[in-house]
Amino acid sequence: MKDIYMYDDAEVLKNKLGIKNEDELNKAEGDITCIRLLDIDIKISGSLFDYARLKAIHKYIFGDIYDWAGKERAVPVVKGERVLGGDTVRYSLPGCIEKDAENAIAELNAVKWDELSIDETASIFSVQLAALWQVHPFREGNTRAIVTFATQFAEHHGFKMNKALLRDNAEYVRDSLVKASDGPYSDYQYLRRIIRDSIEKG
Repeated sequence: MKDIYMYDDAEVLKNKLGIKNEDELNKAEGDITCIRLLDIDIKISGSLFDYARLKAIHKYIFGDIYDWAGKERAVPVVKGERVLGGDTVRYSLPGCIEKDAENAIAELNAVKWDELSIDETASIFSVQLAALWQVHPFREGNTRAIVTFATQFAEHHGFKMNKALLRDNAEYVRDSLVKASDGPYSDYQYLRRIIRDSIEKG
């Protein structure tokens, strides 16, 4: 199936910068999103945590790079994952994204977080965060958008997470989300560990 998000003459995502080299795009994307993340908690705030907020976060982070920032992807996603032996996570199909994302966020909002211990919080938040991440609403940039949503959600609900710890261990965070999104073989211990550490150091 043709990926409508890719250039016809280069294996690179179409972007507002006109870059057709993957390394150059990754560098530009990293620089731009790093700046955007500096003030995102000021630009996107409030007590309402819903799917619209997640899309707004994605649009703010990636809006200078991609026309489709903040919009649901229209193609299936398959990514061979090293920690799954080359297998892919079964991400939501395009027609199910909105429903799956709203259901995952509703589960987050249904928990009485102020009644939980730190261990209970880390365990439950790991499961529910992985469920939201597995939806993978966007063509690219899901982890950064969803982790940002998660840190804002956590702070609002009284268990502030250390964003520097998550940022400095970004590869571990993503790998742990992959391991926690492997259907009946999901392993939450790695995600639970870094979430607990980030809360303790929040």
